[in-house]
Amino acid sequence: MDTQFERLSDEILRAAFEFYPTWAARLGLHAYDGRLGSFSLAALDGRLRTVRQHERALRQFPPDALSPRQAVDRELLLAFLERERFDLEDLQSFQRNPLAYADALDVTLYLKRDYAPVEQRIGALTEHLRQLPSLLTEARRNLEPRCPRPSVTTALEMFIGGLNFLRDQLPAAVQGVSSRTQARLQDAQSVAVEAVAAFVEFLRDELLPRATDEFALGPDLYRRMLWAGERIDVRLESLRRQAEGELERLRAELEEATRRVDPHRPPGDVVRSLHREHPAEGELVGCVRSILAELREFLRRNPVVTVPEPSDCRVEPTPPFLRWAFALMDTAGPFEEQAVASFYYVTLPDPAWSPEEKEAWLSRFDLHTLRNTSVHEAYPGHHVHFLRLRQVPSQVGKAVTSYAFVEGWAHYCEEMMLESGYGNGDPKLRVAQLVDALVRAVRFRASLGLHTEGWNLEQAARRFVEDAYLEPLPARKEAERGSFDPGYLSYTLGKQLLKDLRAEWERRLGNAFRLRDFHDRLLDLGAPPVPVAREVLLGDAGPRVP
Repeated sequence: MDTQFERLSDEILRAAFEFYPTWAARLGLHAYDGRLGSFSLAALDGRLRTVRQHERALRQFPPDALSPRQAVDRELLLAFLERERFDLEDLQSFQRNPLAYADALDVTLYLKRDYAPVEQRIGALTEHLRQLPSLLTEARRNLEPRCPRPSVTTALEMFIGGLNFLRDQLPAAVQGVSSRTQARLQDAQSVAVEAVAAFVEFLRDELLPRATDEFALGPDLYRRMLWAGERIDVRLESLRRQAEGELERLRAELEEATRRVDPHRPPGDVVRSLHREHPAEGELVGCVRSILAELREFLRRNPVVTVPEPSDCRVEPTPPFLRWAFALMDTAGPFEEQAVASFYYVTLPDPAWSPEEKEAWLSRFDLHTLRNTSVHEAYPGHHVHFLRLRQVPSQVGKAVTSYAFVEGWAHYCEEMMLESGYGNGDPKLRVAQLVDALVRAVRFRASLGLHTEGWNLEQAARRFVEDAYLEPLPARKEAERGSFDPGYLSYTLGKQLLKDLRAEWERRLGNAFRLRDFHDRLLDLGAPPVPVAREVLLGDAGPRVP
């Protein structure tokens, strides 16, 4: 049965990689370079049939007949397939969300990492660009006239950024190739730029005027989303109480922390004053590099988790087509065979913004928030976690991850690092950590409000201003993200699930509890849904706590 399960696992992964080749290439499987796949309605129907078939086949394997690792892989694959079926069948993202096609814009894979000779990489880039017009034609055929407005406006922003990159920055980024390779690339670039420009016009002139303000999943689909991807089955009212309870806890702790900074001013004034302590736009990247060096040194002296080496990452401005995030980590894929670079992207203000808009954006990058964000994105958050994924012995464990585990781990690290002594009790850093936690807690509450309680974007944005002290521009961006990313409750929900798991592990071990051991045992699993990790670490289906 073990061999049969492995064959089925390989078949499921191979079929998924074939359908989503850009995902496979980002994981480090470069046999899929230069391929975009097909998302025609016929191809989508075929993929849905394959997903259902693979689900049925997986359920033929009882977990207790598998090894502990295979039992985890079974749950990972079931969650992956159910989440994809939910996306294809219920959300119909390829018909209702133009962001579903944005992955095709990211061609930096071929430029930023030296995983193969430059001629080979640029050849794959050329093939990628040649296929863009066909994919965008399929997108125009698939997308319904009344797509949710926030998805369309965000996609428009991303495709304009991608167009600018392909047209203005790509030529300068390609160096060291033969004239023949350069000529082929230029031909493909010209065709791709024309196709992306036409798609931008389609988004702006056809989809946007007919876009709808209706985006809510509704209670039934929301609960299905939580189960399909995260194996979470709970009443929505319980989640609302959990979100409000976390907001209340964080607000109380913020009041205490702000009193330590300045006992004579209310919390909001203290937070806003700290937001003004940010580096200048031109100093932002250098400041983040210094913070990463500080964090690496802290982890060397305080090994709360095992950090694979080499662990360095490069800090660079965010590419134009990824500007929806303030900062994000792009660690080399878990299947990379070469020692290739990882990137920590920091989103600089848009050059077209007014001075007031730039200042509002930079207010999210004050020196204290930058330290907390770098814990989340790099050390020991996402970057360390993704480095650990490379060490997972299972192909499934490397490829398939849970949103709540990945973001929950990084968010959990923010609080855990301060508990472990990072910052030496600096109250300003504690304020920054709590404000960031409030942003994530408002995401939790806003996701429920937007998708199950009839909130509009203005209501959600107001909560980010009032409860998390965001300026109106980033607050609006956060609310818009919640409309097309309801899973962003995963930051706080995942953190809370991990804290509960740690508390139970510590209760069972008592004086034998070691924080590093807990973290290492947790990350050895990869990034399964947290309830699956809990069952493995604490339940009968996995190794018992010694």
